[in-house]
Amino acid sequence: MDLTVTDVEEVVKVTEALSSITRVNILRLISDREKSITELSEELRMTKGNVSSQVALLESAGLVEVRYSEGNKGLKKLVKAKYDKIVILLTVSNGPEEANE
Repeated sequence: MDLTVTDVEEVVKVTEALSSITRVNILRLISDREKSITELSEELRMTKGNVSSQVALLESAGLVEVRYSEGNKGLKKLVKAKYDKIVILLTVSNGPEEANE
């Protein structure tokens, strides 16, 4: 599934989520299949807490889906990419947006 972003506020939200190498690497690692926070932390060589925080930012931007599943020691958090491709269009079709800065 593809995501095309044209709304200025959405562009900012998505680009902020993509402004971290770690978050981009997470998206790449889950591009072919869902992975747990544990798997991601091992592959990225980062703590589970840090990975979980990065995933939360991706989730708030609407780029990943998170679900919980029964694990050996309780619930485990699974992360899945929502989109295969993200397109950001900067062209303005209905006149320029007002600058907020």
